[in-house]
Amino acid sequence: MKKLKRIIIIESVTILILAGFLICNIFFFQNNSTTQQVSYCDKHYYDSQVCLLSPEVYTHSLKSENYLLMDLKPLQNDIQNYISTNNLNISIYVLNIQDSSSFGINSSKGFEPASLNKLPIAILILKKVEQGELRLDGFLPIKDEDRDSKSGTLYNTTANAMSVRDLLHYMLSESDNTAFRVLEEQVTLEDLEKLSVYLNYYTKDINYIPPIINNTYQITPKSTSNLFMSLYLSSILTPEDSEMILKYLSNSTFNINKYSDLPDDVIIAQKYGTYYVGNQSDFHDCGIMYIGQSRIFYGIMTQGMDEETAPVVIGKVVNKIYNYIIKETNSSVNLD
Repeated sequence: MKKLKRIIIIESVTILILAGFLICNIFFFQNNSTTQQVSYCDKHYYDSQVCLLSPEVYTHSLKSENYLLMDLKPLQNDIQNYISTNNLNISIYVLNIQDSSSFGINSSKGFEPASLNKLPIAILILKKVEQGELRLDGFLPIKDEDRDSKSGTLYNTTANAMSVRDLLHYMLSESDNTAFRVLEEQVTLEDLEKLSVYLNYYTKDINYIPPIINNTYQITPKSTSNLFMSLYLSSILTPEDSEMILKYLSNSTFNINKYSDLPDDVIIAQKYGTYYVGNQSDFHDCGIMYIGQSRIFYGIMTQGMDEETAPVVIGKVVNKIYNYIIKETNSSVNLD
């Protein structure tokens, strides 16, 4: 009898343990369904072959209404009409990152990179940090010949050294030339060429050339999208470092929200560049707009405009992009 009671007790305890384990697994699955879906796909789909869909599909970060933004033609026509009416020398590339729909207006025309060159330098510096060649909290010397008053405020500092982290912040948020000169010394032309080949960043008359040939390298609105996409997708740097760059860019002293008359809470991770030398006058702005669930890259490059007119023109184009996306998003909500 005692033996039977012992068996019953053991079986009861076993049943309770198994029931608890089952409940925990159900709870875990419900709260981690996206992880389970990716794991299932990675490990079991088609005999352990890799998934053919984007992981974003399984993690539900792609929204079903995104397809309604595929038609960018009305936006392209509106911007083209604005350019033609005002006889503007301007090139544009717009990309809906989430569904890859895009359009360009003279988007393969080459321009002087100006301060957009600071972005590949930032990527290369952080890659060296990841590889252990530099430390974010390590200090680099600021020499007198590095001080440049043309852009930024760092030239005024009495410090003779600064951390890599702070130099990156100055270079990206203030477009500071002094910080750029200090960081540029840590990068070789070979580093820059490898990155530009990988991203097809530098061009001349549409065709790629190495970054340094008699200082005549150029970028285009379309090629610049490769640079921003490498950050958004974190294809070169770790997510933490890609995030760092985009956050610095979203706090730029060049207030594109003001020029484009957008709400202050609209996030735009953007880099501007100006080149006013002799008879040449270039003003560019490229970035990613975060509008609700939408992620829109824009590259806008201008020539022949003074420094007061160019940002106003760029602002009008950014405003048109923003309002079109908002209108289409609201339309998709109404259709639901």
